[in-house]
Amino acid sequence: MRMTWRTACGWLSGLVAAVVWAVASARYMPIVQPTGSWLGDDGVTYPQLASNNTYWPRDVRHLAVLLALAGVLLIAGLGRRALVTGSVAAGGWLAADLLVDRLDLSGTVTVVLLAAAATVYFGATSLTAKRLSGGQDGGPLVRHVAAGTAAMLALASLLPVTPWIEHLSDAQLRIEIELMALKLGFATLFAVAAAGLLPRPVRNVRLTLGVTAVAVAAALAWICLTGSAMGPDFTQIMPVAFVAVVVAAAAPRINGTAPLLGLIFLGVFGAFASLAVLYLAGMLLGGALTGLAGNPPVNGADSDLATPLAAVVIGIGMSLASYLVTSAPTTAEAMGSETAGPAEPAGPATPAEPAAGA
Repeated sequence: MRMTWRTACGWLSGLVAAVVWAVASARYMPIVQPTGSWLGDDGVTYPQLASNNTYWPRDVRHLAVLLALAGVLLIAGLGRRALVTGSVAAGGWLAADLLVDRLDLSGTVTVVLLAAAATVYFGATSLTAKRLSGGQDGGPLVRHVAAGTAAMLALASLLPVTPWIEHLSDAQLRIEIELMALKLGFATLFAVAAAGLLPRPVRNVRLTLGVTAVAVAAALAWICLTGSAMGPDFTQIMPVAFVAVVVAAAAPRINGTAPLLGLIFLGVFGAFASLAVLYLAGMLLGGALTGLAGNPPVNGADSDLATPLAAVVIGIGMSLASYLVTSAPTTAEAMGSETAGPAEPAGPATPAEPAAGA
């Protein structure tokens, strides 16, 4: 049986996710987790606290689990049973991730064992979901929401950063390079997954590519224009990036001027709402996960964000809204329905003429 590119991308995503999750759990997390205590000016000893971005390995782990879920859906489809199976398995993986974090596992052998266990878990979940789905696939709404959420996670993949303002050692510099590679890899795989999960067939390929290109180019131009010597401002980048992602993900559903304008207005409004959700939901989830894992809390002056999980909430909400907006009738259809009068009632049937010579 010939393997499609979607299936191949699904298996690749799952394997990459399993390895990255293991490395982030048993290699990166022990490095960044605060330990020990410090002596205050008042002579009292205080435990070390975390700061902004200290727990970036947790974001990488969560992104890996969500990428594996996208891989399962690419392999098994978006039928109801496949979706439930993949979602339940992802929840179980997140629970196991919390347990591994709480146990403070580390070491090369641990990385290998965790990667092997995650690979087997992903493979078993994918095969089970595919068998249960029976070849069924999700409808346009389900596929649109899944694709939009994957696109939002592609953006979220670029957010994890280390808390180091300066690289204090060669080890930290090496981790920065590795993190950059992981971010680019995750963003690429999530973007490909979004393309594979889109409803098929695309209404207008040229319009889809054009709108997507313009949205991404506008976001990049804005980032370059608002940048400074210290880098672009996060609060200026994110709203524009949210708009670009929402428009690009919903571009295949655009079939006229009205849906396009509605989508742009939704993107602008939703961008700032999404930024608020990112902070509120992200801080709520981040603080809860830090406490459940038994890790030192983040100091009161900084924030503890669970960015990928907040991005899932944003992706689902914005995708549902964009589906409704792009379901509006096209301009031509609206004009036609207004100008067309009521149908004329059918007149009495004309009797047939008698045949010649009758």
